[in-house]
Amino acid sequence: MYAAIATDLDGTLLDAGETITTFTAETLRAAATRGIELIIATGRHVRDVRRLTADLGVPISLITTNGARVHDSDGTLLFAENLAADHVRTLIQPELARGSLMSLYLDDRRLSCVHEGYELREGEPELGERQADLSQHSGEGVAKVLYTGRPARLAEIEANIRQRLGEQVAVTYSQPDYLEVMAAGINKGQALSSLLARRGIDLAQCAAFGDGLNDAEMLQVVGHPFRMTNANPRLTALLPRVPEAGHHDEAGVAHQIRKALALI
Repeated sequence: MYAAIATDLDGTLLDAGETITTFTAETLRAAATRGIELIIATGRHVRDVRRLTADLGVPISLITTNGARVHDSDGTLLFAENLAADHVRTLIQPELARGSLMSLYLDDRRLSCVHEGYELREGEPELGERQADLSQHSGEGVAKVLYTGRPARLAEIEANIRQRLGEQVAVTYSQPDYLEVMAAGINKGQALSSLLARRGIDLAQCAAFGDGLNDAEMLQVVGHPFRMTNANPRLTALLPRVPEAGHHDEAGVAHQIRKALALI
């Protein structure tokens, strides 16, 4: 049995309606009653995660913003790392962000700006308070810069970022149309390793579930990694030997946990 379980949200724990189903919630509660440490590890803002997990009624530690923030199960902030302000000022310039919806993740809110060439889509997800222009933002207090757009355009933005900033920032994708930039060294694997060390739990005793490229480091450090059947093909190519845990819209995570707990 696992000593800890860490799971991504979108495309992993959440169903297609972006909810935690009753079946999955009951499974997490069963794991918690057996003393298993539960951890959410996501690119989302901590406010979103708290809203999604509020009704579970079990202690859950939160790794959010791809590892730039870590909160204990009682809400205590354990770790925070922001992008350097001068790096943010580079990342938010319109000529770099052209063709994207750009969002800045701050502790208390998210700010977003639509750049030239980006077409707002029906049902566009709410990614923060819309601003007409963010190019003059100070760059202070930003945990993550997110670009939403067509994969081809995001690839161009990524290449531009790597040319300008190189290894000074961490770059990843949570979904093919979400390009995410954090401070160098920030990822879910690093955050999970630090959190479990604080708990005195060996990584070899931890299970982790994910579907995106931003889950790669987390799946590489734990003893029991699982990628979803619906995982990004690039993640599958990167970690071909990691076993599958089923589809996110068929409660794949919950079924794997129940199997480990002998509940099926």
